[in-house]
Amino acid sequence: MEEYRIVLESQLGPREGSLLLEERGNGVLVGSITLLGVENPVQGERKDKNFIRLSHHLRTQVSDLECVSVFRLEGSRLSGTLQSSKCTMLWRGEKVTAGKGGFRKNAGE
Repeated sequence: MEEYRIVLESQLGPREGSLLLEERGNGVLVGSITLLGVENPVQGERKDKNFIRLSHHLRTQVSDLECVSVFRLEGSRLSGTLQSSKCTMLWRGEKVTAGKGGFRKNAGE
């Protein structure tokens, strides 16, 4: 399971969350995006070692958007776009790794 700390650059400002991904073979990915305290299941595929495409909903207290997110992975960092029928927003983030004593931290710290 891979975990990323992510930020969605929304129209209302940056929204922090997490992305969990598990590869099931043949590039098939499943997991979740948690944003604003809401966990949203994701499914998609790894296009190659640097690109992933995910289909998911983005639920908040006031909306439920059907989305496609495309991410580019560069080392421990990721960036990408979220596309819905209503808008396009940018993602950025960093992979979370286990530190000494089992504590978790960003890979770059």
